[in-house]
Amino acid sequence: MENLPKRLAASGAVEMWGRLGSISGGKVLDIATGKGDFISVLMKTLKDYDSFVGIDISREDLESAKKRFKDQPVELLEMNAESLEFDDNSFDTVSMAYSLHHLDRIDKVLTEMQRVLKPGGNLIIQEEFRDGDQTEAQKTNLLQHTWDAEIDTLLGKTHRETFTRHEIKELLSHMQLEQVEILESTRPVKCLSCEKRYKCEDPKDEENIQGQIKEIDDNLKKLQDVADPETRKDLQKRGEDLKERNKEFGNATPSTLLAIGKKRAH
Repeated sequence: MENLPKRLAASGAVEMWGRLGSISGGKVLDIATGKGDFISVLMKTLKDYDSFVGIDISREDLESAKKRFKDQPVELLEMNAESLEFDDNSFDTVSMAYSLHHLDRIDKVLTEMQRVLKPGGNLIIQEEFRDGDQTEAQKTNLLQHTWDAEIDTLLGKTHRETFTRHEIKELLSHMQLEQVEILESTRPVKCLSCEKRYKCEDPKDEENIQGQIKEIDDNLKKLQDVADPETRKDLQKRGEDLKERNKEFGNATPSTLLAIGKKRAH
């Protein structure tokens, strides 16, 4: 890839793109697909593929994804990842991105992903992590994510703190995988094809900061449903502090781990 912004070119994302480009996807299942962001990434990066199935429990997100992939070989289904409605060994590739920390029963979902993957098939998981040498702008994002997660948890929604690299690897170690490769990048793969990749070089870009402050304000409104007044007061103060931190340091996506492995033949 040519003419990339300096930090993006040095991030590790190019290596991730290249590794994904060596994979023939076949029939691909994307778990917790949301609006289809990772399907879009895989369409651009995989060596080739036959078709995609994306599953999610959010009907609203799936409707957005259906518009996005109109007339493309993508089937989108409302389904709980803890109980996949597919036969054993149904897919050549199974993927999931940025969703581990949103799962209620991670072990159950990973077991189901493994069950529907063909022996020798590819498992692809991408997840951001919180440890390592993060910039101040990345630390802003991590602090904001932790704050978001606390509010969601209080309101009954599963949302965990961002995992460490070790925690992600430990979760994957219980799966029946071989030839596991772990790649890391300070920027997501999708940034390589994003129209805003030059703007993102500046974590204090005004549009970015205003977007982050709007997200904080939206979450502050949710606090009216938090019963305990002291907890509500603490979260309100931290939210206002996060606005100031965004202005001072900026906000950037945390570093990303990409795990690729193959399901063992019995």
